[in-house]
Amino acid sequence: MHYLRLLVRRLLQLAETALLRHGARPRTIFFLAALSVLDGFVPMWPAEAFVIALGILQPQRGKVIVLMFAMASAFSASLLALVLVTLSLPAQWLGLQLLGPQWDQALAMVRAWGPASLMFLAVFPDSPRTSIAALALSGVAPMWIGLMVFLGKLILYAGLLGLMKYLPSRLGRWRSAEAAWKRWLQRRASRFVAYCRRIRQLARHSDQRLSQSQGAS
Repeated sequence: MHYLRLLVRRLLQLAETALLRHGARPRTIFFLAALSVLDGFVPMWPAEAFVIALGILQPQRGKVIVLMFAMASAFSASLLALVLVTLSLPAQWLGLQLLGPQWDQALAMVRAWGPASLMFLAVFPDSPRTSIAALALSGVAPMWIGLMVFLGKLILYAGLLGLMKYLPSRLGRWRSAEAAWKRWLQRRASRFVAYCRRIRQLARHSDQRLSQSQGAS
């Protein structure tokens, strides 16, 4: 377990270094979006963290970031649904094997709301694998599953980047606010804006060091 923690910590450090060094480059958007296709298969894959980091480092490409990561999530969901359908095993047995007690809950939601339920669940972080499996094993086409996930993630990612863009413009108005909740939001927003500024500064320094080392070599 100790070695596993060290490995995870090392991987996180490498990911942080790579993001600071290459996160401001347009090709990084496509690379991380391609990696996010794993979101449907790997629990807690940090797709939302990638979107936020890229939104900080490349705010002028927000629309591209939102579109690429929403498409990656949709492709991942469609692929997972296709794999489940291709297995051609009894839906009830496979659902219980994969999802355990969650299967009955997911199946009840699917019967009540249909594919539209998936769009709602996709708005939340992480991939709604349980509902994807329930829909796929209930006979819904992978294309429709991917479309619902695309719409849900489009709302999520656009909301995240929109909030990041909106917060700085409200700081001055909230600074002298009388309402306690506005002052609370102002303090949190100020910290987040300062954090974004720090991340951009670290990325510039990392890029400069990389350019200097390449020039020296």
